[in-house]
Amino acid sequence: MSQSHASFWQGFKDSQAIMLTYLPVSFAFGVSATKFGFSAFEALFLSCTMYAGASQFLVVALLASGSSIWLAAITVIALDIRHVLYGPALQHLIQQKLNLKKTAIWGWGLTDEVFARAMIQLSQRRQDWSESWMLGVSLSSWFSWALGSFLGGLFANQMHLLPKFLQASLDFLLPALFLSFLLAAFEKRHTLVVAVTLIVAGLACYLINLSAAIFLGILAGIGVGLFKHYILKQQDEHHL
Repeated sequence: MSQSHASFWQGFKDSQAIMLTYLPVSFAFGVSATKFGFSAFEALFLSCTMYAGASQFLVVALLASGSSIWLAAITVIALDIRHVLYGPALQHLIQQKLNLKKTAIWGWGLTDEVFARAMIQLSQRRQDWSESWMLGVSLSSWFSWALGSFLGGLFANQMHLLPKFLQASLDFLLPALFLSFLLAAFEKRHTLVVAVTLIVAGLACYLINLSAAIFLGILAGIGVGLFKHYILKQQDEHHL
């Protein structure tokens, strides 16, 4: 496929996995927001202006419990500070000159999943990446999240009619999406990093808690990656 084929509609097609996952998860957010006293339109407003994924669940819980909006804002910033790194990481791989207006739009829509999809595109099919493609991925993903939030708020009172296995499956959709991205981007040279990350995260989850497992798993992955790059690679070059 040539770069000319990397159009907005191609981005829309490539974002379908994200969209299909975002719809039920954002639907669950709409249901959760309604249970905390928010309306369907307020849930939609949060998804349109904040668009912070799992952090939105925390925000509605904090606001409903009487916390100040400033505390909620600071909490979300602390949880999502990693997004500051997404733009520079992509720019490092992008060879084309960027359009400021387009970049501002798709940059706003850089969620974890959109970033992962863009990294796969740039690392494996760089010639197919374009800003139009990126707009298709980011805007389609955002629209599905906003739509799901609104529908969840509208139909929150009917959730008890769903089979229990469907209600339980909503919590697994985002991890399943990340797993699919990991498998799609996996290469043999990443085996050590992935193995150490999973082992450390698994032990931390068992011995401490899930939050510690996520944090320690990330640190372990970064540490092993740096060790491979700066120590093992330099040793190999020295022996050569």
